[in-house]
Amino acid sequence: MIGLFTDYDGTLAPPERAREEGAIPPELEEVLRELSTLIPVAVVTTKDCYFVRRRVPYAAAYACINGLEVHAGGYMAVAEGLRSAELEQLLPLAQRLDALVEAKRTADGRLAGITIDWRGRGGPPEGLEAVIAEAQRLGLKVLRYSRHPFVDIYGANRDKGDAVKILKALLGVRHVAYMGDSENDIPAWREADVRIVVVNSLNRGLAVEGAIYIEYADLPAYLGEVLKNIKGPEK
Repeated sequence: MIGLFTDYDGTLAPPERAREEGAIPPELEEVLRELSTLIPVAVVTTKDCYFVRRRVPYAAAYACINGLEVHAGGYMAVAEGLRSAELEQLLPLAQRLDALVEAKRTADGRLAGITIDWRGRGGPPEGLEAVIAEAQRLGLKVLRYSRHPFVDIYGANRDKGDAVKILKALLGVRHVAYMGDSENDIPAWREADVRIVVVNSLNRGLAVEGAIYIEYADLPAYLGEVLKNIKGPEK
């Protein structure tokens, strides 16, 4: 069995929109819903599960907060060694910055990640480097990007590649097509049989070995062709 695993921000939702406002365009949502009736569709995201489950309720499974929390096959798991106390200590410092600060919590309320996002603000906020230095001092995982105007900070050393491996086992999927748009998707692409890079305004020039490149605007049509191939010829 093959499964379609996909990132959310910049892949399903438009990359230019603020994170809490992002929604899947209707044309793309329609084809994803139909695909989900034929093959397992899973969301592998840096968003928290509360956010993404409301926006993609038809998915078979979710790996959230960069793989720190997984919901699949009737199970819910959170990574061991989560440094929630350290993240709670860091959060007020991050919230002083001139940026959108997104606190990501597990289903049981533990703080598992923080994103500092300056999209639309012209550049990194003053004081960002001090917050990053404090995060590193606290033993937190910091992800910085060469093309994306945000920084992710996590309470455990997991990634989307770990999430893909767990989801494959829980869903009974042998082969995976993975769609993403960012450097944080690289571990997931390594675990995938088919690698799809969704090209948008924030990631042009991102190189992924052996990948298929699809413009964001062309994604509904591309998945529509995938859907036709899965269905086979009409009788």
